Amino acid sequence: MNLFDLAGSDAIQTITFPVEKEGLAPFIQRRQPVLLDAVREMLPFTRPWNYEFFRQALKSIRIQRKSEDGIYHYLGFERIPMADFDHIMETTHNGYALEPLKGQGVSGDLPSEFSVALPSFIPESGFRVSNLYIGPGGNKSLLHYDETHSLLMMLEGRKRFILFSPDQSDCMYPYSPFSLKALLENRVVDSRIDCQNPDVESFPKLNQAKGLSGWLEEGQALFIPAGTWHFIEAEGRNVSVNYFWLQNSLKDWLNQPLLDFWIKRRAIDVLDQLRKVKHKLSAA
Repeated sequence: MNLFDLAGSDAIQTITFPVEKEGLAPFIQRRQPVLLDAVREMLPFTRPWNYEFFRQALKSIRIQRKSEDGIYHYLGFERIPMADFDHIMETTHNGYALEPLKGQGVSGDLPSEFSVALPSFIPESGFRVSNLYIGPGGNKSLLHYDETHSLLMMLEGRKRFILFSPDQSDCMYPYSPFSLKALLENRVVDSRIDCQNPDVESFPKLNQAKGLSGWLEEGQALFIPAGTWHFIEAEGRNVSVNYFWLQNSLKDWLNQPLLDFWIKRRAIDVLDQLRKVKHKLSAA
């Protein structure tokens, strides 16, 4: 058994990439995932973007290595020359690139070719970051959710996904907000489930989950509403760019899993303050 065996019979809806400011509003209000076609036509700056383009344009890139479980946990990044990453892509495959292109964490030496425009339906005030992802194939995420909305655009290759709605959070077995070990490890949005070998004996509610599964193909984008649990696995060499933006209502924050997220972030803030106090006392 793997996580994709939990997919229900419903197919994800597909629409043309909206150009109107309120083009995604119905899906945001319903917290409904949707596939968007015609990314390159509606966002012309993405037309030349593929692996060869970035290989030529970037001098260096930020990557992470696989953990023992084969998952990229978005921790422990290092910056390496693009030539070294290209060697990894051709040989060991032990590296996955995550390079911020716009917004938070963007390096100051990005070439002018990386002029990333926001789709009309993403409010400038809520925008957080746009990231470039490059993987050699077989790269997979954790089962997790984000506190922001996400739009993942496939520019080369394809990825398989399975999504679980926020109201199934109890079946996803998140780490407890009262687990000090989990908080210290920053396990804020992760599930405890092994996606490759789900243990339904240890996690019996998983049998009640009904996922929405599909393929994200080149030239498409996947809208993932905030709080939607998701697991994504790439088939071959892949290049994608995403947007994260905050556009949640008070009702969203008062329900799981975003309420759980808020509690955990406040707890981590308290732990950080305690660390600072301890450091000052030690120094004194």
